[in-house]
Amino acid sequence: MTGDEAHERVLAMLGETVDTGLWHAQRVLQAGSTVAVDLSECDALSRALDLAAGDDAALSGTEPLLIERIDAEYGRYFTSTGRPTGEWAAAIGRLRAADEEVARCAAAVAEVDDRVRTHADLALRLTGLDARRQNLDRRFADAQAAAAALAELAGELQDAKLIATAAQATCAASAAAQTERVRLRADVQARSAVITELTSGVAAAIEAESVAREVAEMAGAAAVEATAALEAAEAAADTARRIVDGLAAKEQAERLAARLDRIEVARRQLDDLDRQLSAITLTSEVMGDIEAAAALVERLEAQLALTATTVAFTAVADLQLTVGEETVQLAAGQRWVPPNSSPTTVELPGVLSVRIDPGVTTSDVQAQLDTARRVLAESLQQGGAGDVRTAREIDHHRRGLTESRNHLTATLSGLCQGDEVEVIRVQLAALRAAIPAELVNAEVDGDGAHLALVSATEALTQARGHAGLSQRAAVTADAQLAEKITATTVLQAKLAGATEEVEVVKGRLTALRAVTGDEDLAARAEADAHAQRVADAGLAELTRRYSAANPTAVEAELAAAGAAVAESERERAAIGQALNDITVELGVMGGEGRQSALDAAQIAREHAAAEHARISRRARAAQLLRSVMSRHRDTTRQRYVAPFRAEIERLGRTVFGPTFEVEVDSDLRIGNRTLDGRTVPYESLSGGAKEQLGILTRLAGAALVAKEDTVPVVIDDALGFTDPERLVKMGAVFDNVGDHGQVIVLTCTPTRYLGVQDAHVIELTA
Repeated sequence: MTGDEAHERVLAMLGETVDTGLWHAQRVLQAGSTVAVDLSECDALSRALDLAAGDDAALSGTEPLLIERIDAEYGRYFTSTGRPTGEWAAAIGRLRAADEEVARCAAAVAEVDDRVRTHADLALRLTGLDARRQNLDRRFADAQAAAAALAELAGELQDAKLIATAAQATCAASAAAQTERVRLRADVQARSAVITELTSGVAAAIEAESVAREVAEMAGAAAVEATAALEAAEAAADTARRIVDGLAAKEQAERLAARLDRIEVARRQLDDLDRQLSAITLTSEVMGDIEAAAALVERLEAQLALTATTVAFTAVADLQLTVGEETVQLAAGQRWVPPNSSPTTVELPGVLSVRIDPGVTTSDVQAQLDTARRVLAESLQQGGAGDVRTAREIDHHRRGLTESRNHLTATLSGLCQGDEVEVIRVQLAALRAAIPAELVNAEVDGDGAHLALVSATEALTQARGHAGLSQRAAVTADAQLAEKITATTVLQAKLAGATEEVEVVKGRLTALRAVTGDEDLAARAEADAHAQRVADAGLAELTRRYSAANPTAVEAELAAAGAAVAESERERAAIGQALNDITVELGVMGGEGRQSALDAAQIAREHAAAEHARISRRARAAQLLRSVMSRHRDTTRQRYVAPFRAEIERLGRTVFGPTFEVEVDSDLRIGNRTLDGRTVPYESLSGGAKEQLGILTRLAGAALVAKEDTVPVVIDDALGFTDPERLVKMGAVFDNVGDHGQVIVLTCTPTRYLGVQDAHVIELTA
């Protein structure tokens, strides 16, 4: 067989002869080596654990088949989550549909009854509306008559209002004309009195303005004289101050020039020291290296002198020795000592060869000494000295120069005081430029100059005070003159305006009198007032009569009566339409056979209920049987978890040590691992620990399964996360389990499994 046919045949053979659940569980794939293994569905392991747990009940071998049949029966009625399915769900659906159909048919029959009752109620309401309509018509006619009478009275009231309004306007116009005539006469008299008063005020203001002008002229002349005196005092004070400032600048320039000379001397000395120091290549760091190397050389030379072996040759007669590639001639009685710090070979040609080995310690000390001397020589060369004494003399001279340079640097910093030399030169040039020309080569008494400045300053103060008083007096006089001028101008403007205004008022009054005299205007105003009073009395009487007729109530009654008639008509039309619609609906419903449909639906519902009860009993029985079997199976699993855990711990102690413990649940999964009293959940373990526990779990299952049910444990290149020490221990576990079953390891790195002693290796080549 080939292809799919061969594949299906192999699956059939495995299904007949092998526990496929155990077969799949016992494989360790490289991609999932750290995933927890599931052995809960392995029947062969379950039977082995039953025996290991002490269950001596006779097993028929059909227990898994019974559970499968129970699960199959349960699956006819329920899903894996416990929801109805299959014929049980269909029975529930049919009963629900039958209930809905009965409810629908009952609602349809009830709808017919409701339509009949509604038809009777509407017919009764229509009869009552016809009886009420006569009363509503009479009420509406009475309301219309009252409204007509009220409208006639309202017309009369409107005419009276127009007459009263016209009389009121005429009276108001006459009264306003009379009032305006009286106001104009009074205005002419008042304005004439104001003009007389303003004429007197203008004359007095002109006199005061003349006096203020004379005072202002005298104050101005005094202010001019005081200002001239002040300018002279300021010029004298400026001259004295300039001489004093020039003397101060000259003195400061002399001090600054002396400071610059000292700075230049210090800078030249500092440059000379820098040149001397730059010629010395021996730094403090190099000197430290020289001292350290010299001390090390001295110490190693002393150590070499103490540890070296001394060999002396004394010639009895004249002879010639060969030392390495050199020849040494010794006369009789001459003594010769070869180097003792390195291996040396001394030969007496044709007679003897002697090798002198100073020993490991001496050779090491000599090598260290050579290195130290080489380092010392390099340090001396770097410092420019021939020997240590010369280097020390150079270092002493360098330190003296450095100290002198530091002293000069501090002195120069103190002289500069934080300023640059160029800045000081600029300051000196500015000070010399500020010295007046007459003071450059002249000798001036400083005390006399200061006294002259004090006198000039006092005179300036007095002149400034006098000038201020004079100026304030002039300003005050000018302000008073301006006030007087302003007052005169204002009074003159007021007089001109008042004269012009009184002429305007007199002209207006003359024009009005030319049209109507004062007596005629007064008589006409009195007649118009009497006519207004008569019109107001007639309007008040009609208003009282209109209010007594209660127009609001009349209008409200008319509106209410009309609305009631309209509402009655609308209600009658609506009821008539509803009666017609219900009559049509009842005619249609009568031909639908709704009662027959309700009877048929009730019979169908009874059949569905009986079928539902029958299937319900079977579904509940299957559910109860499955729950009981599941409970007993879980109880059994709890019982055989102990031997499975014991086997895992037995194998695991080879890898993890004697404190290794695990917790296994009823599905034979490892929940956590304990080492040295510390418990860690499985998911928190490292990849290597998970990988090792997964292999140990499969090997424990293989060790417990009966011989006739065993299947190979296949490991696909696992233990990639395991350290070398644990790899050796896992090899011992493979050897232990391999004595009782077959473990197949597929790997491309055989060195990972060198700890397996009893392995049979088969190489697969392309």
